[in-house]
Amino acid sequence: MKSGYSPEIIVLLHVCAAEISENKKLQLTHFLTQNQLNWDRLYTLANWHRLTPFLYQMLQTIPETPESFLLKLRNDCQHSAIDTLLKQREYHQVTELLSNQGIEHITYKGVYLAEHFYPTSSLRICGDIDILVATEDAPKAIRLLQSHQYHLNQLHTRFWRHNEYSLLDDLPEVSLFKPFVGMGSQFDIDLHWSIVCFNKHYKSFKMSDFQAHPDFFAELQVVLLVTHHGVTDLWQRIFYINDLYFLLNDQTIDWTWLLQKLQSYGLEKTFLVGLHWCQQIWDLPLPPFVQALLNASDVCSIAGAYEKNWEVSHSMKDSNLVVTQLKFFTKAQTQVGK
Repeated sequence: MKSGYSPEIIVLLHVCAAEISENKKLQLTHFLTQNQLNWDRLYTLANWHRLTPFLYQMLQTIPETPESFLLKLRNDCQHSAIDTLLKQREYHQVTELLSNQGIEHITYKGVYLAEHFYPTSSLRICGDIDILVATEDAPKAIRLLQSHQYHLNQLHTRFWRHNEYSLLDDLPEVSLFKPFVGMGSQFDIDLHWSIVCFNKHYKSFKMSDFQAHPDFFAELQVVLLVTHHGVTDLWQRIFYINDLYFLLNDQTIDWTWLLQKLQSYGLEKTFLVGLHWCQQIWDLPLPPFVQALLNASDVCSIAGAYEKNWEVSHSMKDSNLVVTQLKFFTKAQTQVGK
């Protein structure tokens, strides 16, 4: 098992597996007998990285795991599995609703990945339902969702009431929520008409990008994932790497087209860092020319700087890495503007 991390992060990286092999069980059992874990810290980090289903899947087979810890994980996993099932059902109802009204749309991240790419949907803890629509369809989609018990949040309600069309220019998305009946919780939808990379003046992905490249749907999904997980959130949470792995694994990808597209937006290095971890954690097989890019670049050193954030159980929005990335995209934007 890799060194350089805390024992708790080593365990979390080790449990990322679609199937539990005897070899992995033996390795983890040996590690637990040789290292002192902070079980409370492990639990906190597992929740932050949204890895409790993977952790429970593995630890329930390991005799050295404290029973009280397993019970806490079991309860959390039961709750998250039910939550994911409810969100999947809502996801189907909402996408059917949009389709029936002739609103073309794309879903991505979260529930979409859980249903279509993860081996078992319960392994992916889900938050919002992310939906992309064309700008001209956004007002219709908002009104449609409002007619089906969805509400805009307070900020977006003020924009909407002031001028619904100026909202399209001022914002790239709105957030809507619908309470669970009797559950004390809610469904959340982020309805996008523009997915911003760095800022709206640098690059914004729209429905027209998918319409212009219908044969590259999978590749564009990867671009959106890298934009959010890698650029916006700096790969700060391990489940971001899992998302990238499952989106790529056993899929037909035009690697040349994908890399050219990422390079044109200045996202290639961010993507390669994610690929580096997909190999380190999941042994993702890559075409030889992609593997050469990983081996020939400074990807490992960048990944080493980024992964230090994994030890912290909160967002690192003000870290030096954020500042460095901000400088990179500001410089790139300036060069594009010349």
